[in-house]
Amino acid sequence: MNVSKITVKNFRSIKDAEIVSDCFNIFVGQNNHGKTNLFEAIEWFFSGPKKGENIDEIRFNRTGSDEVSVEIEFAGAKAGAERMKNPSNKTKMVEVLGESDTILVKRSSIDSKKRLIFVKGSWLEKPPTGFDNALNDFLPKFEYVDTKKYFEDVAKFTKTSPVGVMLSGVLTTILEKSPQYQKFHQQFEETFGGETSDVKGELDRLSGKVKVYLEKQFPDCTKVAFEVAPPIFDDLLKNFDTTINDGIETKAAEKGDGMQRALMLAILQAYADFRKENEDVGKSFLFFIDEAELHLHPTAQRKLKNVLLNLAKGGDQVFINTHSSVLVADEHEHQKIFRVEKSDKVTVVTPIQENEKPYIVYELLGGSPADLLLPRNFLIVEGKSDL
Repeated sequence: MNVSKITVKNFRSIKDAEIVSDCFNIFVGQNNHGKTNLFEAIEWFFSGPKKGENIDEIRFNRTGSDEVSVEIEFAGAKAGAERMKNPSNKTKMVEVLGESDTILVKRSSIDSKKRLIFVKGSWLEKPPTGFDNALNDFLPKFEYVDTKKYFEDVAKFTKTSPVGVMLSGVLTTILEKSPQYQKFHQQFEETFGGETSDVKGELDRLSGKVKVYLEKQFPDCTKVAFEVAPPIFDDLLKNFDTTINDGIETKAAEKGDGMQRALMLAILQAYADFRKENEDVGKSFLFFIDEAELHLHPTAQRKLKNVLLNLAKGGDQVFINTHSSVLVADEHEHQKIFRVEKSDKVTVVTPIQENEKPYIVYELLGGSPADLLLPRNFLIVEGKSDL
């Protein structure tokens, strides 16, 4: 399942923008023309309003009463529903989709905490009970790597961090195939949760003592119960550090900005490779990367693009905004380039045709002919020339 079309209305500098996307999407434009506004509109669609956020803060021109909305059309919805792991959520989505392979999801300022569903030719008026959870499970995993996000922020193993989400799926798949792991897991459960476990017995006795002492202080609380919860097995996999040895072994968080960003994106690629090799062990990802070239040498930028293209070929989708000619110059299948321009305080997003690309590269290089091939002068002729 992938994003086939994005429509943004009245979000910050964007009055009305429609983007027909592909697997790999590049947005180019000068500073303060609205590229980040576009990405933050998508973030608003997935994450909803921030705590305490006033809708006028994101409304076009911050005035008026125009509806702010972000609509995303997803194609391949039936395949997306079939890959869902939770049986209850899967049943709800299959029921809502019917024979439709396309679904339109909308978040609006009219009720920004909810999302509306357009499927089978009409808006869904009465979603099934618990449909919000099913929808979140169904949608691709959205990851927005903005310019302020560093490896140490992304790599923390939590339920919501990118690396945490990815590694949990990878570790589970690897370990479930290991007889040694299965034996250890069984022993762990028997040690801490089995009825005949010595450890559980000691924990229960400790609970009983605490209960007695508490009742001495509060005699009326004769029914107080105190239990010590056994450790959660999955927590054993949630503590890790990343070190890099490039002559001196150092923690990743202590490396330079370029290394941190490159490492973060390398982990994303490794995850995508693993998932492909294991027949898609998780849901697809949407990667939105703000100024993807940030901190990277031009050679590293080209390597980064190849990494991101591999992600896109593996079933994920990539959206980047950039000022780098390196990321724009090469042409690839299923790649689209969009120009983001602001005129009279309104951001406009338009697709770039192949014959327009040289002009885009020229602008990204600063608009100077000397930046292209480093000559002092150019001779421009009409038609073929041997000179």
